[in-house]
Parts: sequence; structure tokens; C-alpha cells
Amino acid sequence: MTQRHLRDLIEQAQDLEPRTEQGRRNFMKLCAVAGIAPTLLSVWSASARASTAKEIVLCAWGGEARNAFRNAYMDPFSKASGIKMDYDSSPDDGKIKAMVENKNVIWDVMDLDGFAAIKLGKQGFLRPIDYSVVSRVTLSGLASDFGAPAYLLSYVLIYDAQKFGANPPKSWVDFWNVGKFPGKRGLWKWMGGSLEAALMADGIDKDKVFPLDVNRAMNKLKELKPNVLLWDSGADSLQLLRNGEVSMACVWHTRANVIQRESKGRFRYTWEQGLASCDVWGVPMNNPAGNDVWQFIKFVQGIEPQLKLLSQLGNGPVTPAATAAVPQALREDNPGTPENWARQCKINPEWWAQNYDATLQKYTDLMSS
Repeated sequence: MTQRHLRDLIEQAQDLEPRTEQGRRNFMKLCAVAGIAPTLLSVWSASARASTAKEIVLCAWGGEARNAFRNAYMDPFSKASGIKMDYDSSPDDGKIKAMVENKNVIWDVMDLDGFAAIKLGKQGFLRPIDYSVVSRVTLSGLASDFGAPAYLLSYVLIYDAQKFGANPPKSWVDFWNVGKFPGKRGLWKWMGGSLEAALMADGIDKDKVFPLDVNRAMNKLKELKPNVLLWDSGADSLQLLRNGEVSMACVWHTRANVIQRESKGRFRYTWEQGLASCDVWGVPMNNPAGNDVWQFIKFVQGIEPQLKLLSQLGNGPVTPAATAAVPQALREDNPGTPENWARQCKINPEWWAQNYDATLQKYTDLMSS
């Protein structure tokens, strides 16, 4: 087989290999025709793509994020750079580890929880962020060695104003007070925000929540458990409110904005004791596009892409310059607006990177018992 023929097969494999089961089957057939090992072809293919990045693949979660990311980030970057962007979904830890271990990495940049990037990076599955290209000048405490801040996201207390009239709940102490504020409470099945809220309900100041006292938080959650309904997805969290199954809930601020607008204020939320967190950009080891991925991250740290994402999805800017540029009409809905930021507890990704798995198991055991 000539080198030219082999290279042609490799170029075909680049189109067939990536994202579907059918593509993987076609890839295997192509290897059989070529008479070479799939692993060799995969490694050669990845090497070839790394040297001439024609595409950057962004992996994030589905739903509304897909269109918002394309409009705010992907299409403008492609127009500016000439590099094609593609989108894939569900960047969970297991998939990332399998890709790197099997030397079959098809993603270039991933939307990750801050703590997940720290954990995966220390385990050797992510590349260190190249801060000689990417800016580390973001809101305090958001950047890490393996995660470049992408956008702000908060958990907030939302309530049914029709049920509480002129005396609405104002804190997690009120959230736990089912005598004064009757009704079921909504918490996330996957724990986010629940332990921090429980500790503030137990009297801990928002700035002294970390390091988390897990046993104290679990005991406080146990008090509320008979009145808790767990939500699984963002849409699910709002459905519990619309159906009247819960009178208040701890939800993502982006969802709170949606239901507050659509209900014309029947459902309202407060930034008081909100739980501010940050998703980050992580880059897997041996990503196909190589170092061109840093240019993408640098681009989306710009003011215009961040403001566009805020207007379309509600996720807050992470840089001081973009935060200062938020238009007045969007300031109230932005978790990073200084007056909103000051009222919130800042979730500590370093603590969660060390403690997430064990703590989630305790939370799941408590809520399912």
C-alpha cells in the first residue's frame, strides 16, 4: 500500500470515525480494507488533525445551550478564524476518561463543572490551560490550572408569590420553615446547592460555609426530607413549580429567570444567599485540534461573546470587562452584577473536587432512604 493511499484512507477515516455508532462501524470496515490495525489508524488520524486543525469540536450539554453556544461562540469564532466548529453533547467524566485512555479523543474543548476539571486534570485526563494565550483575569477565584472560566451559574431560592403574598421567604432559614411557609420543597437530585443551603439554614454565614461540615448539612437535610421532592432536569424543576407540587425550590438562576418572566411574577426568586458557581472550559489530553483550542477559548472570553450568551441563555460573564459592559436591562438577571455577586455564597470547586463522590453517595443514601 502506498503512503498516498494510506493517507487517503486516513482522511476518509477522519470523516467516518467521530460521533455515531454507524460511523464507528464504517471506520472498522475501512481498517479491514486497508489491512491495518484500527488503533494505528486512529493514532495517525489524530496526529494528522493536530498538525492542521480544520475543526474544533465543542462538547457541552444539550437543550437550549446548543443553539446559544453556536450563536454566541461557535459561528462568530468560525467567521473570525476560518476554523470550522462542531458540537457534541454530554461531557461526563466517564466518557472523557474512556477517550483519553483508549487514545480516541474526538473532543477539543468541554463545558465542565469547575470541580470536575480540577479532579480530571489532577488525574491526568486534561491539558493544563495555556494561560500565556488564555486570560486568567476573571472574577476572583474562578480560574484553575485545568479549567478556564466559561460562564457564571447560580442556584437560587424561587417561590410561588401567590401562596405567600406580602410575606415571601427571604433566606434558606425560611426555606426550611415549613410551618410558616407551607408546602413541599424542590432540591436537585444530584445535590448541587443543597448542602450549602442546608448549612446557611442552620445559621452559618454565607462567607463561612466552606469547608463544608457534611454531617451537619446532612442532619439539617434530614429535617426537611419529609417535605422534599427531587428534580432531575432544569425543565423538571420548573414543572414542579407550575404544577403546584412545590411552593419553593432551589433551582438554577437561568431557569428562575425563565419562569419569573413567563409567569409575569407569580414565581419570583432572590439572589440573597444564592450559590454562585462557574462552569469552565476543559481540554482533554491529545485533543485533535491541538493548540488551536486556546485561540477559541481566548475568543469566547471576549466581551461580545459573553454578553451574547447572557442575553440568550442567562449565564453570566466571567471577566471584569464583560461584567462592566452588561447593559442595564440585563444587570438584574446577571449573577455577576456586583450587587448580586455580593449577596451570594461562593461555591468552592477545590473542596468539591476532593469530596464530591463520597458526599454525593451520602446525599443519595439520605434522600432515597
